[in-house]
Parts: sequence; structure tokens; C-alpha cells
Amino acid sequence: MPFSEFVRVAPELGLDRLFDYRIPEGLRGNIRLGQRLRVPWGRREILAYAVEFPRQPEVENVRDVAAVAGERPLIPPGLCQLARWMGDYYACDLAAALRTILPGPVRSHEGGGKVAWWISPVAGKKDLAAKVLQTARVQAKAWAFLQDRGGAWLNVLVRESGFGTAVWKALVDRGLAERSERRLVKDEEGPEEGWTDAGKKPELGEEQAAAMEAWEQERKKEGGGRPVLLEGVTGSGKTEIYLRALEAVLAEGKNAVVLVPEISLTPQTVARFRGRLAGQRVRLCVLHSAQTVAERRESWHEIREGRARVVIGARSALFAPLEHLGLIVVDEEHDGGYKQGESPRYHARDLAVVRGRIEGASVILGSATPSLESAHNADRDRYLRVRLRKRVDGAKLPKVHIVDLRKEERPKAGGPVMLSGVLRQALEERRKKAEQSLLLLNRRGYAPSVQCPHCGRVEECERCAVPMTYHRSVGRMKCHFCDAERPAPAVCPECQSPQLKFTGAGTERLEEAVLEALPGIRWTRMDSDSMKARGAHGKALAAFREGRTDILLGTQMIAKGLHFPRVTCVGVVGVDAALNLPDFRASERVFQLLVQVAGRAGRGEIPGEVFVQTYTPFHPAIQFARHHDVDGFREQELEYRRAHGYPPFRRAILVSFSGTSEAQTSASIRHVAERLRGLWKGKVEVPEPCAAPIARVEGKFRFQLFLLVDKVPELMADLKREALAPKWPAGMRATIDVDAQDLL
Repeated sequence: MPFSEFVRVAPELGLDRLFDYRIPEGLRGNIRLGQRLRVPWGRREILAYAVEFPRQPEVENVRDVAAVAGERPLIPPGLCQLARWMGDYYACDLAAALRTILPGPVRSHEGGGKVAWWISPVAGKKDLAAKVLQTARVQAKAWAFLQDRGGAWLNVLVRESGFGTAVWKALVDRGLAERSERRLVKDEEGPEEGWTDAGKKPELGEEQAAAMEAWEQERKKEGGGRPVLLEGVTGSGKTEIYLRALEAVLAEGKNAVVLVPEISLTPQTVARFRGRLAGQRVRLCVLHSAQTVAERRESWHEIREGRARVVIGARSALFAPLEHLGLIVVDEEHDGGYKQGESPRYHARDLAVVRGRIEGASVILGSATPSLESAHNADRDRYLRVRLRKRVDGAKLPKVHIVDLRKEERPKAGGPVMLSGVLRQALEERRKKAEQSLLLLNRRGYAPSVQCPHCGRVEECERCAVPMTYHRSVGRMKCHFCDAERPAPAVCPECQSPQLKFTGAGTERLEEAVLEALPGIRWTRMDSDSMKARGAHGKALAAFREGRTDILLGTQMIAKGLHFPRVTCVGVVGVDAALNLPDFRASERVFQLLVQVAGRAGRGEIPGEVFVQTYTPFHPAIQFARHHDVDGFREQELEYRRAHGYPPFRRAILVSFSGTSEAQTSASIRHVAERLRGLWKGKVEVPEPCAAPIARVEGKFRFQLFLLVDKVPELMADLKREALAPKWPAGMRATIDVDAQDLL
């Protein structure tokens, strides 16, 4: 079969188009899909990716490819197809999709990795060694060691043999050994440090065994079968299903990706999976944004070169360059952390389904509270729903108490009620019994706003239309949107009153209330402020697991996926603010959060209790969560969504404009809306654009156009042309968010 004469490339320039080049005779047959190339661009050369091999170029005059960058394609064929799907669906150029798939540390380091010396014996030198090493005893011993070892990294030889670098250099100088520059990788012959014996597998319960059988039957179907929605109550053993499925695909020589929504969940998940895989000597790699540049680059190359067969990480781990993919697991599939906030604004859960379809891999979506989108797909038989209704070992779901804060006595010093009497008593009882507790408040800082009670002035961010959050630990106010900060005022800048009022509450204020109510308690606060240090998540969770902490308090990072059998009490503080957000998903998110955090209690032999403090005790989301009634909440919420045409019955697309001129930005998005009304007349209702709920961020005014459509692809070309193609005034930016999750 003749080799292609032309290649179509996506340049690393962010251009929303592809370019054709001729492949010189000397390179034909050496360029494959996903290959990184050097191509001429004006008077210079740039890097680009091979994405197609057309029979004929789109233009008459094409230039030749200059060179191939790297020995093998950086991007596997399956990921190339996924990038094209991302570009079409999420309204981004193909090059941007490819840059998302290929991480920056890899793109910025063309050679890939650190370089070190590899020492190996030279064949046929036995007689020479016997002659020249007669008087060099140390070198003779090193030579014998190297013969047995057969070659190793220089640092490994020094560590294992005890002979210094000079000894090995002498063997090279004598011609008995040779050294070569190679990219330094982790130990290829043994498991990584920290691996433990897997021990005995737990016995599968009746529901777990049925779930495994259903998965096995489905994955035998063509293309890996339908995605499996594993809907199991908290503590029902979903992770054991993941592990059994992983072992099954590994036994067939295939590889797997496991996604978790939070970096804080990664240490616990990795430890459990490594423990199970230890006896199989299967290497597992971790990919997430908290890794250093070098770690991320080395992990990526280890995966691409086939030495790692299992990848665990947050949403970007979906793009791990594994070939022969057999399984993708998305744990806590409902979680908003799977949605990327910047272009391309992909959803890792949905992309996992697409990648599974492209590569014929089985996909498992697991959750105690599935997203309404996934549940609707299961209702329509697009996904296979498998349910686990009982906790393992007969453990019972915790009893949930609703604490009506309207009846609670207000603190004498003012401020919000942080710990109700019943919750404070429950925490004290757990401490006496040497049991543990969790306290959830999904807002960091000390107080969300600082207000003068005399003139009413609220300390706002100068660049964003939001109050600044007071962080008492550092004595500063911070904007949680643009990261601006300034010292907290001692008096009101407007009227000079010294009596400033700290309204609302964050995790710092909850921490203060716990210490005041429970002197001597051992606690750890987990939020994005306290967990900035490298490895802080793992250390905090390890201390809690080992019983060195009585109370773990924090934001939603403590609400999901964690398994601590000694936790018997969970308190939820400040849930009402999340219910009142201008977002049709607000009730769903609160319900999911309450069920998930409640599920952290009573996972051992001792029953658990949950205390939800609220000023709206009869809200449906709270009442359904009280009874762990996932089906009841889903039925009511779907009825509401159907009546208003909200997802999952239609797709949500959020078109956003931001600019330094309020009038200009408003006029621009209104012009786009008017154009779309003409193009889509009778097909899609285009509402009037409006200011975003947070009308100004980082000094730019924000306007939105919220669209509800039946199908995305057939409208995307018009939308991209009208919103993204025009050259808008300087300082203005337009974005398109398909399947939008954040409407603020």
C-alpha cells in the first residue's frame, strides 16, 4: 500500500483551522496519526500534529514537512479521534483540544524526561577482564556484579553494589562496560515503594455478585456494550466492583483509567488500588494537577511507553495515553469537579463515554446519587443501570436529624448559629466514646462579607461585583473570584465606625466555634486554604484514619468518597445559601451533597447519625435527603425539569461575553442573539441576553445568553460563526459553554 503524499496538521497556535503539507520522500511511512511535526510557517518553523492524510491538499501550493519531532506519535489514534469530537461538540479548535489532551509539561519538553547514564557490560570481554582486573579487586567485583545484573542505571548500581561512581567510570574507560544516555524512568523491574500485600479479597455480597455478572454480560457485547451506571448507596461496595472489573480487564492484557472528582480522594483511592495490584506486579500511575511538572511529565511518558497499565487521577487523567484500553471508571460521576472551567469546557464523565465508544472499552459510572443526566440515559436504556441497595456487612444507613435553626437560640455575642445544642452534644458524646466526627461547611474563610452596621457599607472587591471574604487567620480580605486581597479594615472607610459586622460563616469561623464549644478537641480543617502544602491532603487523612484527629471539618472535599469506619457523627452547617443560588441545578447539588456527606457516617459496626442545620427544614431536597430517597427526589426533580425544558430533556448552552465597556459588551451579545433568531427561526427559542448573576469579574462586565436546544451539533457551526469568529473590540471575549454547569 503506497504511503500518503500529504498530511493535514493542527498547528500549536490556537488557530481554528487545519493546514496541508507535502510529506517528503524520506519521511513517507514515518508519519502516523498523532505524530508531532516541525513544519515551515512563514520564515520560521512551528510544531504541529498530524490529524489527517488527505489524498489531495485543499490548496495548490503546499510546503514540505521539515521534520518529525520524536520517534513515535505522542497522541494515540483513539485520543486523536476524541480530540476531533471535542472540537466539534465543545466549540473549540482542534489544536486546543489536542493541547488539552497533551499536557503542557510534555509539550514544553520535546525530548521527554531527565537524562541519566545507563551502564551495561560489553559482550565478549571476559578474557580481557581477567587480564586487566588482576590487580584491581574492587573493579573486578564491580565487573562481576554488572555481569549478573546485565545493565542498570548508574545511580542504581552505586546504591545496590556500594561501589562509587569512579569504579563504574573506570570499567567504561577500560572498555569493559559502556554507558549510554537514556531518559531516566522509575524502576522498571519491581513495584513502587509503598506497595503492600493485597491480602484476601472480601467476599462479594449477593447484590455485588449480581452487579459483576451484569457488567460481564454487557461488556461482552460489540464495542464494549453500554456504559454501566452503578447506582449504589454509600458504603455498598462500589469500589470493590471497580477492583474486580479492573482485575478482569488486566487479565486480558488490557489497560484501565480510574477517575475521581477531587485530588483529596486520590491518596486513599491509590492506596487501595495499589494494595490490590501489588501481587500482580502491575504498575499504577497517578495524574493530577497537584503534581510537579517533572512528575507529570515522567508519569505521562511512563504511560505512553506502556510500562504503566492503570492510571488514577482527576478529570485530566481521562486523557492518559493508554493503548489497548479495556475499562474506564468514573467514580462519583455526578460531581461537578468533572466539568472543565476553561476552554475547551469538556465534561470528563461524558467524554469517558465517548472515549469508551471510540476504543471499545467498558465504562462504569458510579455514584450513590447519579446525575439526572445519567439517570435519564439509564431510563431510556442508553446506559445499563445496576443497583446496590444495601451496605456491605449489614451496616445500616445513618439516621438523619433535621435541626430547625429558627428555633435555636442566637449567640449572645451575635453572628450566626454555628453549632446547635443537639449537634454540640453529639460531638461531645463521640469524643467521650473515642469515635470520630465530620463537620461540613461548604464555604472557606471566616465570614463571606464585612459590613458596617451604621452606614451599611459592604467591603466589595474593586474588580468584581462581589463582597470580599474575611480570612481571620491572616487578617486579610480576599476575593474568591480574582484572588485580589487587601488588609481587613479596623474601621469603616465610609463613616469611620469601629463596629464592623462579620456576616455569614466559613470554615475558619466553624473552627473557632468548635474550639470554643469543645476545649481540648483534636481537629483538622480541610479546605483549599489549609491544604495548599504539598501532600497536605494525604497527611490530614492519614492522621484522621489513625485516630489522631477527633473532628475533620471542611468544605465539600470531605463529603465524598472517603471511608472511615470510626466516623459515627456528621454535622452539616450552612446549607441554605446553596439552595438559594440562581441555578436550576441548586436543589440537585444540595441533595447530592447531603446524601454523600451523610454516607460518611456509620460505615463500621457502630450506627451513625447526621445533623443537618437549616432555616428551611421543609425544602424537598432536605427532606428527600433525610430519608435517603434518591428515587423520590429524582422523580420530583425530573418532573420540574421536564415542565421547563431543562436538562436532561434539552441541552444547555451558555454564551458569555465579557468586556471592559458595559455598553459595548451588552450591545455585542444582543447583536449575536438577534442574528441567531434569524438563523434559527422556528427551531430554537433565543431569549433576551441579560447581565450575569455576578455582573463583573476581574474588572470586566459580563453578559449571558442561555440557550436550551434539542441537539448540539447541527447548531454549533452557526453559533461558532456568530459568537467566536468575529473580531470583537479589544478587551472583549466571547465563550461558549456546552452542557453548562455553572450559570453564575
